[in-house]
Amino acid sequence: MKRPRKIMFVIFGMQGGGAQRVVARILALLDRNRFTPSLVLFQGEGAFLSLVPPDVTVLDCERYGHGGRWAWFGNFVRFCRREDPDVIVSFLWFSNLVTILARAVAGIRAGLVVSERLSVSGAREGFLEDIARRIGIFFLYRAADRVTPNSDATREQLVRRYRLSPQKVITILNPLDIDSILSRSLEKDTLRIEENSPPVIIAMGRLVWQKGFDTLLRSLPVIKHPCRLFILGEGEDEGALRALSARLGVENRVTFTGFLSNPYPTLSAASVFVLSSRFEGFPNALLEAMSLGIPCVSTRCPSGPEEIITDGINGFLVPVDDPVALAGAIDRFLGNPGLRSKMGSAGREHAKTLDAPKIVRIYEALFEEVAR
Repeated sequence: MKRPRKIMFVIFGMQGGGAQRVVARILALLDRNRFTPSLVLFQGEGAFLSLVPPDVTVLDCERYGHGGRWAWFGNFVRFCRREDPDVIVSFLWFSNLVTILARAVAGIRAGLVVSERLSVSGAREGFLEDIARRIGIFFLYRAADRVTPNSDATREQLVRRYRLSPQKVITILNPLDIDSILSRSLEKDTLRIEENSPPVIIAMGRLVWQKGFDTLLRSLPVIKHPCRLFILGEGEDEGALRALSARLGVENRVTFTGFLSNPYPTLSAASVFVLSSRFEGFPNALLEAMSLGIPCVSTRCPSGPEEIITDGINGFLVPVDDPVALAGAIDRFLGNPGLRSKMGSAGREHAKTLDAPKIVRIYEALFEEVAR
């Protein structure tokens, strides 16, 4: 009987984020009769480590550990040689570039899949980071056997602007574990949102500039209907966002919940879900809200939302950095319960097309294809 193929997953860390959630879902659903997964982390910590199945070997490169600044890269190379995987699959651009270099230094024959999770042209992660990312994609991604963006818009950028082979670049959408989301949404809501509370707006994600929570806060004074805003997540911009809510005079209408290991009971209490991002890949939070039948408003940021929401059919799309337009779309939902129900139902039906088992089967076929 043929042994299961060894698949090594690589990501910087398991801090709460969309890519980390995708990795956890794939690890949970991968067919153990055909594949034996392991997980390499450059920084072996993060809230989503609890989502990694117990049978998965987790290898920590100890990026901030002992042994000097670059000892973690040497640890990664040693893991590659020792584990000798049939396929390595990495997530997020920094991990992708490091993985390409590590495979070359290790001298192993493993097939290599790199997963690009953010719009290449729309992302703004810092001047030096953006330059390094673009140069790395142009020169190093060619060494990978497959590149898997999670939206067609990002695929087009990689093929047209970075001249990657169209045959090598394959869009694989984010897996959505609908059964788990629905089941966990029935658990106790730790925030205990009162039934007689004003309509609740929920946004979810890391508290960073990318997510545009400052735009959402600026929309709050413009919204005509009574409402409360819950922002689920943690991040470096929390202090600045709290200060902004105070300057706008809306601090009594905004709750910063911090990271929630199970956000779904809270999310299911929302009247409206809002994605206010400046750039994305294929936003998990938006899909999760749709799977719960929550009507959604999103920016038309690059990339992903326009491939998820058909404006006016299963949600509303508004320009990036436009608090007035954002407030107008939210008001349309708050003032019309029938519209909320109709678009929430349409969103739920669309989310079903991305159910995790279907997406993981696509990954499994790809792993078989590129295995050494």
